[in-house]
Amino acid sequence: MNRKIAVLALLSCAACYSGDPDLGKCNTDSDCVNLADGGQLPGAFCSSKKQCEYACQQICGLAESCVNATCVLLGPEVQNVNPQAGWVSPSQSFLVTAQVDDSKGPGIASATLRVLGKPDIAGTTTDTGKIRVYSFSIPGAYQASGSEAPIPFTIIATDTSGGVTPDRAAGQGQARIDGLGPRSNGVTITGGVAAPPGQTPIRWFARSGSNFPAVANITDAGSGVKTDSLKLMVGATQIDTGIPSCAQATAQGFNCTFMIDPKLAIAALAQGEVNFKVVGTDIAANAVQDNTNTVGIDDKKPTITFAIGGAQNPYPAANANCNADPGNLFCGHDGAHFWRSGDGNNYTLKFSVSDSSGTGDVGSGVNATSGKCTINGVATCTVTFDSASGNFTFPADFSKGSFASGPDGTGTLNVTVDAADGVGNPAVQTPAQSVAVTRVKWVRKTPVAFSGAPVLSARLGLVIAAGTNLAGDPIVAVKVADGSSAWSAGAALAPPVTTVTSNIALDTTTSTDAAHPTPVLYVNSGDSFYALHIGDAGIDKSCTNSVTGLTGSPMIFGAGVSALAVVTGAFTTHAYALRPAGGGCIEDIPFFAAANTFTFGPPSAKGSSIYFGFKNTLPGPPVTTDLGIRSIQFSGTAFAALSSRSLGKQPTAGTNPAAITPAADLFFGVNADRTFFRHAAADLAPITWTITPLPAGFNIFSQPLVSGPIMLSSSNVLTAFNLSDAQTAWTVGTDLTQVSPPTLASTTIFVSDQLNKEMLSLDASTQAQRWAYTGLATTTPSTRMSSVATEATLGSDGVLYFGDSGGRLYALFVDDTPLTTAAGDWPRTGYDNCNSNHSNNAGFVCQ
Repeated sequence: MNRKIAVLALLSCAACYSGDPDLGKCNTDSDCVNLADGGQLPGAFCSSKKQCEYACQQICGLAESCVNATCVLLGPEVQNVNPQAGWVSPSQSFLVTAQVDDSKGPGIASATLRVLGKPDIAGTTTDTGKIRVYSFSIPGAYQASGSEAPIPFTIIATDTSGGVTPDRAAGQGQARIDGLGPRSNGVTITGGVAAPPGQTPIRWFARSGSNFPAVANITDAGSGVKTDSLKLMVGATQIDTGIPSCAQATAQGFNCTFMIDPKLAIAALAQGEVNFKVVGTDIAANAVQDNTNTVGIDDKKPTITFAIGGAQNPYPAANANCNADPGNLFCGHDGAHFWRSGDGNNYTLKFSVSDSSGTGDVGSGVNATSGKCTINGVATCTVTFDSASGNFTFPADFSKGSFASGPDGTGTLNVTVDAADGVGNPAVQTPAQSVAVTRVKWVRKTPVAFSGAPVLSARLGLVIAAGTNLAGDPIVAVKVADGSSAWSAGAALAPPVTTVTSNIALDTTTSTDAAHPTPVLYVNSGDSFYALHIGDAGIDKSCTNSVTGLTGSPMIFGAGVSALAVVTGAFTTHAYALRPAGGGCIEDIPFFAAANTFTFGPPSAKGSSIYFGFKNTLPGPPVTTDLGIRSIQFSGTAFAALSSRSLGKQPTAGTNPAAITPAADLFFGVNADRTFFRHAAADLAPITWTITPLPAGFNIFSQPLVSGPIMLSSSNVLTAFNLSDAQTAWTVGTDLTQVSPPTLASTTIFVSDQLNKEMLSLDASTQAQRWAYTGLATTTPSTRMSSVATEATLGSDGVLYFGDSGGRLYALFVDDTPLTTAAGDWPRTGYDNCNSNHSNNAGFVCQ
């Protein structure tokens, strides 16, 4: 049978219950009304037994119930529930209207709004009749404290017969009462600098800086955020400017960008972590929930702690970096001075910077890259930050600061330091610290009365000097690093060396030939020539030769394995090589000899030419004297090509024969004439060069030197003559009794004098005195110079070495380096440590 026909037949019966099992179980009326094959069963409903039943011929209304197959009205029906738009706060009432329909009943008696757990609310109306609109006022207090969840409500009505709206016909809705303010989910601040380790991890800004952004995420599930009410507040002070720019982030949230004015956040000259809040309301006027955010604002200068000479920056201990030999060695490190140079590798100065004065006063911390130091106005030091100690450090290098030293070589330098905090506030500037500095590296007392210039060997780390010691070794070697005595030599040789009056020569070029090892020191003493091999502990091999009338200094030709020492006697010239086994030095080159009526002066060499003055006393009555200058060529294998020019005078210094200076031309002095002469190097011919004699009573003490456009004369004063016109260019002093041969540096001339017994530093351009050193008699040992100094030797490290007749060997920091020698120069009496201008010796470097 067709299902619809069967159902219609069923509906025509008068029974109130149909238990037809074919209809099946149900959960809602819809399960009964709508059939699986698309048909419908009007009037079907789902009973409390979850069984489809049929009671009436039509589906009853929401307010009706099927009773005995008849739809019976139970009470009024509530329709058109209309909550007010928007949200209200708990201090307000939420209004709802609803229409009550009792058109099928006896009439409306009342309408009631119900909220679970709250008193019912009676509706009010001005309408009459069986269809009325009622109003309800839900108190804001019905909202739970701190909640913005919508409140469900139900509306029912009662008719005049006592019938009540069934649940199916009741009105329903939600009251939107907002009792909870917006939530600030944190503020993101970018820019600035990160807090130092150990502090609150926030961003720091300078109070003097520009406004910076802070982005707050604010959400509200109720009435919504009132964005134009938002501010950032520190107590009662607003720290942002204007209205924030808010962008919708979610359906219920915004990202709001505020611009913080750091000057509003903290007082001038103060610093600290600033706690601020996002304040404002939602649309229902609920305040933003309590929140705390922190930013650092810094307008306070950090403080510097910097002092010299105390626990923070002590001076080097007495004898630090020197050999501990109090009776014989004075060290510039005396417990109260830094060295002028060289301490940067051994010592550092430090200063600390504080950006906090205790609890509650914290700042942005110290900028680890902000440290600065200035030495006498010159920023010559590099500051680093030691994170382990929290100190800034910089090398104790005072070599570049302007420095005026006194007679003992000491003086002071002003050192200032600076730093800034994390946001750039400069530190409170501390007064400049006075640092005591000395030019004295060390002074060693020896039993040798020094005469010639010291020689240096960078490879050996030694300064070697010689002079007179009648009771012991006249040759001493001192370690340049610490002034310790390395070795001495001479007295044990056969014959013993007692007196060295001229420059010594040192060849340190490398030789692996066991028959001719290096380094070799060449020395003239009396009528003996010595070649001394320097071993690990001193002289381990030597040879010697006797040369009658040996004069001047040895001159090195060649280098290393091929080196020869050329020396001149009274009337002979020799070339010697070291004999490692000792005994006589090897002379495998025929020597040059003149008649024994000749007396040769000290030799000097340039290239392959050897120059010397001579005096030839001719025999027979009446005795005549032949005086002049000579040159002889030396090829390295033979002496040849003798040239001679009789001048009627011989180069002299004082009463002794003196060496010729073979610069671009030949220059020499004649003490009896108190003047100087210039001859051609090639043919010994005189060159017209009229020079004004020195004043009466003056003496020439050494051969002249030539540097650039001037010739330098060492007499009672230091005099410079123009090479161009032989006129006096300048003089130093008026009558210093005697001056040493000057030592030429890049910008400085160093010269000593007998009158004041001091070493002078002169500006090479202006000849103005930069400083003068005499030493002190009160030190142990005494450093007071006792005579004019020897010719000084300047190391590439800017240390000047010289000796005096009292046995003191000095090492001074002099702020300059050796002059680069130009072609045509002859910058010292021996020209170099090897006493040779070796222009023809390719690859030879004299150390």
